[in-house]
Amino acid sequence: MVDRPSTAKYFEHHYSDVSDNLNRLTEMKRKRGENDGISAIELGSGNGFLSVCLLALAQTTSLSLKNVVVTDMEDHLSLMEKTIRTNPHVWDELIVTKEGSSSTYHGSPSNRKERPASSVTVAEYKWGVDDFNQKYDFIFGSDLAYRDYLHDPLISSLLQLSHQHTICLIGVTMSDTRPVFFDKLTEAGFLYQRLADHYLEGHFRGGTFGIFVIMRR
Repeated sequence: MVDRPSTAKYFEHHYSDVSDNLNRLTEMKRKRGENDGISAIELGSGNGFLSVCLLALAQTTSLSLKNVVVTDMEDHLSLMEKTIRTNPHVWDELIVTKEGSSSTYHGSPSNRKERPASSVTVAEYKWGVDDFNQKYDFIFGSDLAYRDYLHDPLISSLLQLSHQHTICLIGVTMSDTRPVFFDKLTEAGFLYQRLADHYLEGHFRGGTFGIFVIMRR
């Protein structure tokens, strides 16, 4: 599946676009008296790689990234933890919650004095079942809607985890994600737009893969 590498390339080559859009959210939060930076959650992470890309993006831009929650099912947590811990230069604190206990680690970002501290949490999250009791500013992931039975719990999670201004960025392979998924998004009160192909790496253009921006109507 091409979803994660192509979405990671989008973060890499269009980091200013991602940063600018999220910084607009930061400014909106400041106007509401919230000065704590952007909160983000990755759904269906698999190996934690996309979250590392986002954290690296925050290191090289003006993006104020408060925390990133990296989620998947229990059997993926160890790999996600390994990926995050292999990259301590992009986070300040890592909390890993699995098997009923939590462990905390400290990173070593090179520009710690120049930006707010960012924390990472690795945790299990079952779509449509678990409740983190928190709304996030940025929800992202790839290869999430490839089976029809995943559509309802995924959309339930998007509703549960988002507020009115949340930006969702989801990588989708159209050959295994049927149009009914987008119909259900609309019925649930979301708007969506596929990014133009020129935002993708050359060999991903004109194919079945697309990156979608999803927001509440």
